[in-house]
Amino acid sequence: MTFINHLSDIVNLRNKYFGVRHGESEANVAHLISSNPQIGIESHGLSPYGRLQVIENTKLFLQNNPSNKSYIIIASDFRRARETADILALNLSNLNDDKPTVQLDKRLRERFFGIYDGTSDENYNIIWKNDEDNPMKNLNDKVEPTESVQERTTSLIKELEEKYEDQIIFLVSHGDAIQILQTAFERLSNANHQRHLKHLERAEFRPLVLK
Repeated sequence: MTFINHLSDIVNLRNKYFGVRHGESEANVAHLISSNPQIGIESHGLSPYGRLQVIENTKLFLQNNPSNKSYIIIASDFRRARETADILALNLSNLNDDKPTVQLDKRLRERFFGIYDGTSDENYNIIWKNDEDNPMKNLNDKVEPTESVQERTTSLIKELEEKYEDQIIFLVSHGDAIQILQTAFERLSNANHQRHLKHLERAEFRPLVLK
């Protein structure tokens, strides 16, 4: 299979991007991998602590990044990401009377983890090791290739670049999805190198800067 990195030919970006990982979810509390859209869209929303994480980190972001620019929020349609985006929008609206509209986009969904979906989150270590050492094993286990995640997430960036200019855009998504997208921003040679990047914490706001 051949996948496309839609950022490979882009030199400069017209907008400023921040990847926002969802806050602690019910699946995180249960130590479960939750990547099946049929479950994740309706279930495994934020825990009470996860909601607090998003509120506090949004306040911290605004303190450290004062701006008069407009905010745009694009989110995965998984429940934990939707709830994170809604809290983000509500707290951004405290700055003015305009509450940013949350746009849902399937391209920001969690990476699908195949046979590991619904199992212990300790299995992430197996998946990530196979990403680098034995990608074919992940493919056989029905795990979505990192290149597939990179293709769908960078296609969104390309579309947003064509649609908007001089905006601050929040991409509310999931740990693997954001870090794989970041490999494209960082111009890393392989999307499988997402674990070479600093681990993305829950409810973390990460600047995505094109190198």
